[in-house]
Parts: sequence; C-alpha cells; structure tokens
Amino acid sequence: MAGTRSGGKKYKFKTSGSAKQSKSQKRLKQNSDDEVQEQLSTLVFDDYWSLIWKRIPSERIEGCVYYHPLSFRSYLTEKSVKKLKKWVSRQKVFSSRYVFIPMCQSNHWNMLIICNIGEDMNSETNSPCMFLLDSLQIGEATRLEPRLREFVFHLYESGNRKESAEDIFNIPYNIPSIPQQEDGTKCGYYMLFYMFKFLTACPYQFDISKDYPGFVSSYLLAFCNLYVPNLCYDL
Repeated sequence: MAGTRSGGKKYKFKTSGSAKQSKSQKRLKQNSDDEVQEQLSTLVFDDYWSLIWKRIPSERIEGCVYYHPLSFRSYLTEKSVKKLKKWVSRQKVFSSRYVFIPMCQSNHWNMLIICNIGEDMNSETNSPCMFLLDSLQIGEATRLEPRLREFVFHLYESGNRKESAEDIFNIPYNIPSIPQQEDGTKCGYYMLFYMFKFLTACPYQFDISKDYPGFVSSYLLAFCNLYVPNLCYDL
C-alpha cells in the first residue's frame, strides 16, 4: 500500500505475506542478543519483566499489553503477520491503552510504546502516538522509524482496521530525552526500568494535548537517578 506524505514525499508499506530475507534481516537473526553474556538475553529479560509485572498494582496495568521480543524478532526475520494477527486478536490490542514492544536488535535493547492505538486518528486529545525509548541514542532510534511504522501498519491490518497507510504514517513518532546508559551492556536493564517507571505513573488515558511529549521525558528524567541495573534485584 502506498501513499504520499505532505510535500510530495512517497512512502510505501508492504502488505502481509512472505518475502525473501534481506542481508540485514539475516544479520539480525545471526546477531542474537544471547551471544553477549553481560547483556540480558531475551528469555532473562522476559523473566525479569514477569517479575516486575506482578509487583505493579492491577489497576495500573489494566488495558496494557506486551509483545514478546522473540515474537517481534520472528516478525522481522520471517516477514509474516500470521502470528501477529493471532496476538492482536487474543490480547484485544485495539481495546488497549498502551502497547509495549521491547526489541533487541544488533545486541541493543530499545522499546516502542504505542498509546491510544484504538482511538480516533482525528481526535484532538486521545489520538494514537508512539514513543521510542532508547538508552543509547546514537541514531538507531531514527533509523528504526520506517521499520516500526511498517510493523504498526501490520498491527492495524491484523486488526482489520479502516485506517490507511497515510494515517499510520502520520501517527506522531517521538524520541524523548531520557537517561542514557554509561556502558555498552546495560541497555536491557534500562528498558526494564523505563517500562516499570512508565507503568507506575502513566495517565489512565493518554491525552495528546497535555501529555505529549512532555510526560515521558520529564517523568523519566526526574525519577531515573537510581542505579538502573539493580532494579530487578531491588523489587
């Protein structure tokens, strides 16, 4: 599906179906996060996140869904949305307030948060928006945007939504200023901490007229003075 952004710029999203793996996709599959012992593996990340999830009051996590990082890797390497469709249906994604998509690529963790995914694109207060949280902002967050927009497009497609490719292209994509890691191995811990802090303070309904983009930046900057890698042991 293709369209034109304001200014005449062409953009294109691939529709669901199989595709040959590109060289970058093959490198992604080979460059597993499990190969670096100091970093969190995908399975350990998920174990820690399950622990954190249990410590958060139920009213805070109501309407929040989590896409497993292995599922996201499978989506990228296989270029198939069959599993994605099942997840969207099972988790009732388009009735969710927040969608968390942690991902590990090239041995680095970052996370996409989608707010108000099922709301009206034209709403002045509750329209959808996205945040890419990255503890090592060296340009990767910007480079990821086309791939993540394609993923979000397939989310909407999997939910049989009526929004067009142009609608998806115009969802705000924000990269907030957040605490940065000081070494090359603690990104997974930072992602866990970001998710924990976001869930403990996020508004029940994200109001784009009030909360975007200041909430994420100001809250995380104000409360991330702890030594992040100790988070999972302190809970």
